[in-house]
Amino acid sequence: MNRFSVFAALVIGSVLGGLMGPVGAELPPHPLAREHPIEIDATAIHPVVEWHIPGATEPIQSVRPPMTDKKVTLHLRPGRYTFGTYTFTFEFMVNPDGKLDYLRSLDQCVSGRGTAALIVMCRRTQPF
Repeated sequence: MNRFSVFAALVIGSVLGGLMGPVGAELPPHPLAREHPIEIDATAIHPVVEWHIPGATEPIQSVRPPMTDKKVTLHLRPGRYTFGTYTFTFEFMVNPDGKLDYLRSLDQCVSGRGTAALIVMCRRTQPF
């Protein structure tokens, strides 16, 4: 190998090394790929009903006795999800920082906006 070839190999190697980072270094996970622990508390629903979040709970979760005091923690990625029972369905969103958001019109039946805990208190869209 001549001097030019060695020099060219060093330059190309340092450029590629700078672009790719140190060998063996891991890239941080994409913010939308990170899972967040979200607590789902539907224990206030009386009488108790089965509920589910499609794509996150399989099979349907149940809060019927003796599970009436059970809260479920799901690991959810940022995005939109649907909480559903047979009579009450609504969408909520997990933000990239792991906090919850949902429509303000649900405030009578749902709480936990800005936290990592979704608390569902109604069997129907409106309390009775």
